Amino acid sequence: MEIECVDDVGLDDVEVDDTKTADNFVEGLKTLTPIVGQYFETIEEARNYYECYGRENGFWIRTRGSAKGRNRSNEVTKVYFVCAKEGKYVERKKQEGAVEGNDEGNDEGNVEGKVMPKKRRERSCSTAKCGCKAHMSILHDKWSGKWKVTDFDEKHNHPLVTPCKRTKMPSNRKMPKAVKDLTEVFHSEKIEITKVPSIFGGEIIGFDSRDCYNHLRNVRHKKLDRGDAQSVLDYFKNKQAENPQFFYALQCDEDGRAVNFFWVDARSRMAYEYFGDVVTFDTTYRTNKYEMPFAPFTGVNHHYQSIQFGCALLQDETEVSFVWLFKTWLAAMGGRPPNCILTDQDLGMKGAIAQVFPNTRHRLCLWHIKKKFVEKLSQVYYKRSKFKKDMKKCIKGTYKKEDFEDRWMSMMKEYDLESNQWLQGLFDIRESWAPVYNRATFFAGMNTTGRSEGINAFFDGYVSHSSNLQEFVLGYEKALKRIVKRENDEDYETEHKSRIVKDHEFLLMDAAKVYTRNIFNKFKDEWSKVFHYKVENVGNTNGFQSFVVMKKDDELEKFEVTLDSQTYEGKCECQYFEFVGILCVHMLKVLFIKDIDQIPEHFILPRWRQKANKFRKIDSQGLVHDDGKDESEALRLSHMCQQGTKLACLAAPSNECYTIFMEGINALFEKIEKVRNLPPIQVCDESRVGNDKSTEPSASQVLLLDPHISQTKGRKKDVKEKATTTQSKRLKSGMEMSLNKNKRTCRVCFKVGHDKRTCPSNPMSKANKATALQEDGEGSNGDVEEEELEGSHCDEEEEEGSY
Repeated sequence: MEIECVDDVGLDDVEVDDTKTADNFVEGLKTLTPIVGQYFETIEEARNYYECYGRENGFWIRTRGSAKGRNRSNEVTKVYFVCAKEGKYVERKKQEGAVEGNDEGNDEGNVEGKVMPKKRRERSCSTAKCGCKAHMSILHDKWSGKWKVTDFDEKHNHPLVTPCKRTKMPSNRKMPKAVKDLTEVFHSEKIEITKVPSIFGGEIIGFDSRDCYNHLRNVRHKKLDRGDAQSVLDYFKNKQAENPQFFYALQCDEDGRAVNFFWVDARSRMAYEYFGDVVTFDTTYRTNKYEMPFAPFTGVNHHYQSIQFGCALLQDETEVSFVWLFKTWLAAMGGRPPNCILTDQDLGMKGAIAQVFPNTRHRLCLWHIKKKFVEKLSQVYYKRSKFKKDMKKCIKGTYKKEDFEDRWMSMMKEYDLESNQWLQGLFDIRESWAPVYNRATFFAGMNTTGRSEGINAFFDGYVSHSSNLQEFVLGYEKALKRIVKRENDEDYETEHKSRIVKDHEFLLMDAAKVYTRNIFNKFKDEWSKVFHYKVENVGNTNGFQSFVVMKKDDELEKFEVTLDSQTYEGKCECQYFEFVGILCVHMLKVLFIKDIDQIPEHFILPRWRQKANKFRKIDSQGLVHDDGKDESEALRLSHMCQQGTKLACLAAPSNECYTIFMEGINALFEKIEKVRNLPPIQVCDESRVGNDKSTEPSASQVLLLDPHISQTKGRKKDVKEKATTTQSKRLKSGMEMSLNKNKRTCRVCFKVGHDKRTCPSNPMSKANKATALQEDGEGSNGDVEEEELEGSHCDEEEEEGSY
């Protein structure tokens, strides 16, 4: 007698998908015991039914196998479901055919130069298999087209799982769709994933942190179905479709593999029009999966904060790559080069800047120069001498080129360093790093690339060493939003909070009306020193008055100030205004004694004014449209989020309400998609890039291949050239590298520089073991040589903004 599946069993409710949890099988449902002769519509329906039965009775199942019919249709006609504890445990090494024991002298393991697979290490000492015979088999009935239960055995040879522990069974480990979505949100906001199960009651529902990590892995793999580089290209295309002023470019090699990436948003391009006079550039940041150097273009806004003018991911740090990047960046910025740029001592970077920015003042990072003193001159740097103080006075305490050169020469004679080739080479390029040669150029008070490295540290909260290209680009976008938020917060502080100024300080009151809050504080710091100085009137020549300003307690420190009696134009010998853009204490002292109550207009730089970032001027290309769209969109988004949250809170307690809510959301989503008019996706024009290799594959062409792992400067390969990259060590200070520390002595050979674990004389050392394994065709476990990378210098002596 054939027994069909009755409707009140609730097979449709029993079926498991992403929107249903284990609670569906517990709340009021009772799955009947399968019966021989019972029919199912599909194989999946039969499996779900048997899995639901096992879930209620304390065991989980798996598909043991299937069989095909004798006809030529090659279709499955029989399926065999068993208890997950069916079968017996078989050692993995025997399954893979690996040779047991010591393989020395065994030539059978290496056939025609092919290395046999390594003997895998057993990870566990327990197994779930115990030879259980419980099973259910189904057979396809060709007359009815359904699947019939032909054999069923419900007897188990093991204890079943008790109800209080059934959430730990693999069949009960199900993550609801809502939890999956929120897990992705938490991951994007850098919230610890280990906290997700405790927030949503994972132990009750049946999932833990490992399930959350597995879901994120699946999502990541799904996003990267077309490849990492191709997904980034698609993302750039979508961003440009949303805003045509989003600029991106990429470079490929002959094989179609991505080499270099560059992108910049519309706001950064507009900010460059106002704050692009000085730029810092650094490539020491390599926090991504491919070890590609991160190359941000960093500037200073009117709040003295670091802002971005675009960034790039490079395959290498050669002059060719830098030339491509600088040309691309110049094209994105409308062909306007910066007035000055700060970088480190990279020859490839120097050559590219000279080629692309011939009229730009290129200056080297002073911190990188000073850092090498402790390495190159340790014999005098740490002795009980005043060399360090003299060098500091020579670099920072000289305001005339002649004084700097005289002090330098006298130091070389005094400390017997005239024959030092490194110092001689440094002196030859003094104009590129010594402050006295650059005080007449506006650098916003910067002597180092500390802002770029501060940005690097700022990005640590958004990316990691395992981030792929897509994750890195998304992390960069989030970090950029935070930078914009910080600027908006400072705008609010400047516009809606008044500075505290005394009534009789008229110059300070005028500065409070003109400058932003941070620039006013710098101006106030200079003003606070005014009463520590005194002035002597030297004379009057051709309408220019000359003054000598000196400290009251140190008359040796004196500066000459020249001021026009009519227009109040002038300059100070310290050149602080030319370098920083703010009046120095010497000029302020002269203005004070001449009873000038307002700052002369020519002493106020437009970039330091309040509202200097209000980009209300629309150029011919309409780079930024100030139509209030962002504000209205933000209000609508906030209101919709509030209403959606209220509705979700009402629907969450009930299963039925949850189903209604999700059905309504899906229907609403379809309606909005029909109404919304999406612009066509535009591709970056090749003419913008300025390089023949900067091409982009269309949908019909081969997908863009992922880049190779970069081998950048300062990194060594594995000793056997098998490893493509190494992890970075901690950056040691000059003192650590220059001083001779007491090194550990080996207990085997009593030599210095290693221990018994790496001693060449020890047959059980790592090196000897690695050599033996290599001879046996099983690879090398030798230590990987690593070289230290340059870190960020946050302890900057000069006053600079950092994150």
